Amino acid sequence: MRAPFHYRLLVLDLDGTLLTDQDELTVETETAVKAAQSSGLTVTLATGRLLVDTLPYARRLGITVPLILHHGALLMATDGTTLEHHQIAGTTAQELVKIARELDLSCQAYTAGQLVVEKVTDWTRIYLRYSKAKPVVVPDLATYAAGGISQFDFLGQPEHLRRAAEQVCKRLGTAVRTTSSHPNLLEVLAAGVSKGRALEHLAQRLGIPIAATVAVGDGLNDLEMLQVAGLGVAMANAPEAVRASARYITASNNENGVAKIIAKLLAGEL
Repeated sequence: MRAPFHYRLLVLDLDGTLLTDQDELTVETETAVKAAQSSGLTVTLATGRLLVDTLPYARRLGITVPLILHHGALLMATDGTTLEHHQIAGTTAQELVKIARELDLSCQAYTAGQLVVEKVTDWTRIYLRYSKAKPVVVPDLATYAAGGISQFDFLGQPEHLRRAAEQVCKRLGTAVRTTSSHPNLLEVLAAGVSKGRALEHLAQRLGIPIAATVAVGDGLNDLEMLQVAGLGVAMANAPEAVRASARYITASNNENGVAKIIAKLLAGEL
């Protein structure tokens, strides 16, 4: 039986939203997501992660609609089929590699669902503690990047990443946009890429009005998604800027905030 609510698509961020700080999907949240699906609500995930790191949660939750990956650069079916791909142009990607080399910063690129590096550094190893990706090592990342990439990451201490961000802004301007899902990551995407734009495209593909969508997130990379959705929901653990942009604030990720917002949706309270 369908619940008496007018929202039809629920899009959930992963880290800091669906998952606890221990990277766990609680039984309460899993049960709530499945109850939402049984009530007629379509559910999917929107994350900065690779497919390999997102798919286990999608499968556990029985998600069959496309996933929003790499902060919106990639819209991918759960079988790995690429539906939309917004790349950083080759010359721009090469300039990013140049900046990383000049600042002596660890860096990595993503394309076609792969993590690509020139060498595995200490920072790469730290990143791989949280990812199941098997990095592809290439002799020259700049040469590889000439074909275009989905995303480029600088890895390091926050003060070093600030210098990288300054150089990216100075040298590439509006050709790219930057975001950060972790203090030790500066993530670079093609201009115009965001979870919000990806949500618009996904809703259109599914024939769902954007007003009938709900987006839930906690990070600065979720801002556009919360603003675009019919109902933008911030987690209690989100920064003030994110909470201020949302229409509703739910409990934190460690307090089953996703389960609580779903309960309100199914009860017709929102």
